[in-house]
Amino acid sequence: MILSILVMMGLGLIVLNSLQQQLSAGLSLTSNQHRYNVAWENAASALAWGIGQSWSDSHDPYWQCREVAVGIIISGSGRACVRPAFREDIFLVRGEGRLTQDNEPVVQYQQVSSKKQAGGDLIFSPLKQGWLDFCPETDAQACNE
Repeated sequence: MILSILVMMGLGLIVLNSLQQQLSAGLSLTSNQHRYNVAWENAASALAWGIGQSWSDSHDPYWQCREVAVGIIISGSGRACVRPAFREDIFLVRGEGRLTQDNEPVVQYQQVSSKKQAGGDLIFSPLKQGWLDFCPETDAQACNE
């Protein structure tokens, strides 16, 4: 009788241990997904903020970047960057979002048209269907420079 009780208790401990491992794995997955969602929202906020900013009229093939203003992103960090696209009269705006500095940024792109202001700076208007979550250039290295 005591032996059967010990066997049942041992089986119960094995079942509880495996259940605890499954719950830990689920918690880790949920936590990672939450961090990614926050970084995604930071990238979307940085992209929208960057489109609304005035940028200097530079036709250098390099990114001009600015950190997102305080108060726009609540948790983590964001950065908006702009550069001329390979297409004529089109620019790319890139929004980067991070939850912590250790993580890779989540990146979103928007193709925009430009309009020159009186002071020489550019303001942008998003192109229809110009939003992408991957580099729209044929040479993907151009998006990483």
